[in-house]
Amino acid sequence: MDSQTGPGLAPCLNYSPPELSEPRPDFDTKSLRKLLDGQSIDFIDHMLDLMLRSNLFCPRERGGKVFVSPDYNQSMEEQREMTMKRVDYLREKGAFDGWFSKKGDDGELWRFAVCETLTIFDHSLAIKVGVHFFLWYAKNPSLYSNLDYLSRKKLSLRS
Repeated sequence: MDSQTGPGLAPCLNYSPPELSEPRPDFDTKSLRKLLDGQSIDFIDHMLDLMLRSNLFCPRERGGKVFVSPDYNQSMEEQREMTMKRVDYLREKGAFDGWFSKKGDDGELWRFAVCETLTIFDHSLAIKVGVHFFLWYAKNPSLYSNLDYLSRKKLSLRS
């Protein structure tokens, strides 16, 4: 750092996406995505679209693309409140419909796709959903004789 000119650009602060400097891949990225995301690809795209369309997910346009990320300039309590608002928004939009009614391997893969997609945005959001749905439901499955009960009810997910 030069005391005359101030701080220089640090590599970690001077990010540019690889699309700007790297050649296009030699393989079909859509085929790779289909392999990795499997039959959940349409649902993952739907979840990401829900996030991009809501101000709750802080969408920002950069270089012609829209990015979402939490606002870490908020207090911890404000961040917790926003996490709950995000969960409620996704619930209202049907993102968790079928959580309890989807069975077998396909149901498990779908639930993991939900949490993985939430983790792309914010780890705390995925943890909140994971704790409430995976752990709590796994411990109390007999409470759900009507498996879509939570999908139709507005429930408070506060711990």
